[in-house]
Amino acid sequence: MKHLLLWLLIGVIGVSSCTKEGIIRRKEDRLIGAWVFDKVFYKRDNALFRDNITHEYHNDVVEFFPDYTAAYDDFSLRSVFAGEWSIIADEDVDDLEIFVDAVFYDFLNREDFFLFGSIDRLNRNKLNLEASDRNGKFTFRLRRL
Repeated sequence: MKHLLLWLLIGVIGVSSCTKEGIIRRKEDRLIGAWVFDKVFYKRDNALFRDNITHEYHNDVVEFFPDYTAAYDDFSLRSVFAGEWSIIADEDVDDLEIFVDAVFYDFLNREDFFLFGSIDRLNRNKLNLEASDRNGKFTFRLRRL
């Protein structure tokens, strides 16, 4: 009887952890913290090669807080921009794609800026995002501070 209850408990935990909400919660927990831009690439549509634009993000830090607020520390401007973030799950036929959506409020130029991208990899030390604009695709590789 004890073994039956143990297997039932394991089954309930296993099923509940595989839900979309469980996956989002685990991603949120891993995302919380400070991240520095390690490598940034941009590939224009129809281009053969991508450009390394890491220098534009040199020493910039993005920090995600547990209360769904965020901060973007722009080293070149010597400014910190407050923001908000969320994780969004897009369920396709075969798999679940996870996105991070962050908006930062630019009090200097009065133009808000966004970080919205598909999470390719997220673990304790690495975060890889892909984001697109009208002309091409960004690849962000961040590491935890």
